[in-house]
Amino acid sequence: MAQAKQYGSGADAMISVDQGADLFVESMLSNNVEYLFINSGTDTFPIQESLAKYIDRGQDVPETILCLDEKMGMAAAHGYFMISGRPQVLLVHVDSGTQAVGGAVHNAQRGRAGIVFCAGRAPYTYEGEMVGGKNMSIHWIQEQLDQAGGVRPFTKWDYEVRRPENLQRIMQRAFQVASSEPAGLVYVTLPREVLMAPMETTTIPAAARHGRATTPQADPEALSETAAILASARRPVIITSQSGRNKNVVAHMTQLAELTGAPVITERVRLSFPSDHPLSAPTAMEADYIRNADAILVVDTDIPWIPTNVRPAPDAAVVWIDQDPVKDSIPLWTFPADILMEADSSKAVPALVFEIREQMTAAQSQAASERAAKTGAAHEAITIQSRERSESLSTENPIAPDWLSHCLGQVMAPDDILLNEAVTNGGSVISNIPRTVPGTMHGSGGSSLGWALGAAFGARLAAPDKNVVCTVGDGAFVYGCPTSSIWAAQKYNAPFLTVIYNNQIHNAPRMATLGGYPEGVIDRTKNFVGMEIFPSPDYATLAVSCGAYGETVEDPAEVIPALKRAYAAIAEGQPAVLDVRLARPALS
Repeated sequence: MAQAKQYGSGADAMISVDQGADLFVESMLSNNVEYLFINSGTDTFPIQESLAKYIDRGQDVPETILCLDEKMGMAAAHGYFMISGRPQVLLVHVDSGTQAVGGAVHNAQRGRAGIVFCAGRAPYTYEGEMVGGKNMSIHWIQEQLDQAGGVRPFTKWDYEVRRPENLQRIMQRAFQVASSEPAGLVYVTLPREVLMAPMETTTIPAAARHGRATTPQADPEALSETAAILASARRPVIITSQSGRNKNVVAHMTQLAELTGAPVITERVRLSFPSDHPLSAPTAMEADYIRNADAILVVDTDIPWIPTNVRPAPDAAVVWIDQDPVKDSIPLWTFPADILMEADSSKAVPALVFEIREQMTAAQSQAASERAAKTGAAHEAITIQSRERSESLSTENPIAPDWLSHCLGQVMAPDDILLNEAVTNGGSVISNIPRTVPGTMHGSGGSSLGWALGAAFGARLAAPDKNVVCTVGDGAFVYGCPTSSIWAAQKYNAPFLTVIYNNQIHNAPRMATLGGYPEGVIDRTKNFVGMEIFPSPDYATLAVSCGAYGETVEDPAEVIPALKRAYAAIAEGQPAVLDVRLARPALS
């Protein structure tokens, strides 16, 4: 007979400490934090002193990862969370460090990354009232009326620690909020008076009794109604994006698609559906599937379609499953839905599969099988066509993006982890590099360039036994703080491969310009004002200067050999960068 679980066994503990900063260290230890990502400043030193003290005593502490750029540090914490599901800590310097994180907070918010984001705060006393008060002129200009205000729109919760006795409880609250679904950023400011405050003992709350919340199951009635809609639909479609953050969902999503014969459209923030599955919707067919659907199931997706480009028929039934189905952090979000379910997809999808099996008639099941066969045939035809087209470009010079992606797909192992920030060539990456193993495909979830390099470093820290590859445009590479990211990968033995799709232009603004002014002056003159990255920097040499393997590839016949050389470097513990020179679209 199973034993009843004993509650109340996790008790608060009284410990000896010297100063407030010790509580910060203790909070990381009690929450099993492996890495402290830090960009240090003149107000983080009490924590660094505390860490040094613990190390000197022979005590285990989280490994400190020096991030030479704050943005890279946030991306690294983001990448680590994507792979592990465990929040880590990022510590930066006061207001300037907070602001320097920049667009990485947007990516973390939209990518649902649980991160405990901490910053020093300028001292708030100035005549020696407390240890740690203002003693440099810089402390006046670094103080802001509302330091947290710069990142508050992107966080789930923020707080400034005011008493050292409360620091541990505030930090525990931070871990709790960051890790509870939907996961996200929290922001904690740490005045140095609090960190340097002398202490003797303190109470440590039991982390087990202040952990993440359980996730919701879907309403049974809503599940039954959804099952009836999908079972009877003649042209069902499934749209998903982030459900693959729970790897178990992928198998259930596959069962759901096969049961209903529904094609699956995926935005590759996570691998939520195997890309080589016959029901994986080719990009070229997504709009038609949405336009013709009579039932659409949207799972863990912020933006399922762009209304100015395509929208479902007015009489199409739309069901939405998400832990945040109304998207209260997106102001203008007005997507129609017949059923909005607040639920964890890892619970709702298998339950939905069960309900459909219970309700589905033999005739409905036969119709679903016929739909699946038709969709699978279309998928296979497009897959073959895409592969043949990519292979036909094997001698094209400059190198074609599809040939590069095809070659990368040939070299990568099924369980290699791919982080895609190739932007306008991102579709080429997705179409030509099959990803079938859960947890092996990731995107930022946001739109701020410069995510992939830092995230790849964090991903490799979280999965040291896996090869990690990031695909970036040349613009995304520069935005990604390459010196910081590659240096860290070398220093902390977390090598990864960066493949640069180098077209020597900010191609997204170029495409937006041509779309907005299809017969404009820029289109006629090919003078892409403020967009061309030409002549291209020598990215391979930059990589070498940071201790990485670097190579510039210009011959299409050398793509696979160069990829193999880069993989060999990674196997030896060396980060690798391949600068692959593509055609310049500005001149086309």
